Amino acid sequence: MKTVAGTTHWSLTGLLAASLLAVSLLAGCSGIKTYPNTLDKNLHIQTQTDSGSFFSSVRAAVDIYRVDAQCNAKYEGTIQLQEASVDFGIPTGKMSRLAFIFASSSFFGGTRGQISYDTLLEPRTGYHYQIKVRYQDDIYNVTVHETRSGESQSREVERRRLSTCNVAPSK
Repeated sequence: MKTVAGTTHWSLTGLLAASLLAVSLLAGCSGIKTYPNTLDKNLHIQTQTDSGSFFSSVRAAVDIYRVDAQCNAKYEGTIQLQEASVDFGIPTGKMSRLAFIFASSSFFGGTRGQISYDTLLEPRTGYHYQIKVRYQDDIYNVTVHETRSGESQSREVERRRLSTCNVAPSK
């Protein structure tokens, strides 16, 4: 910042630094916390997002919840799906709710939208899970495949909503 003849002038670097600080402070107050990715990595997510237009964008994230025996979900944290793939771990033998969030915005119209897809998953010991998350031209898709460690053949895991928590999944 420079002061010339009683006026204040911000340099481009100063404005950028102030903007980044403001954004980080707002993100810290938003209630979104980063998922503590400390467990053995048993989930691999591949993400593809394409808004279909140069003038709009799409972001994807996954919120992770622990689900107790009474089917109550407790928010554990969020993983931003900014990279093409990410590995993380959730507890085996325990139910988790994975809520995939697709947030889109348009640069000119100022429009914003959000679509979510959630599923329950109870990872089994000795298995890995590949999740494909895709958003293209306003169409989204999430698929979950389960593979036993050391094997190449997998099976698709059916989507389960929280409302079906007490119903046993088909295997």
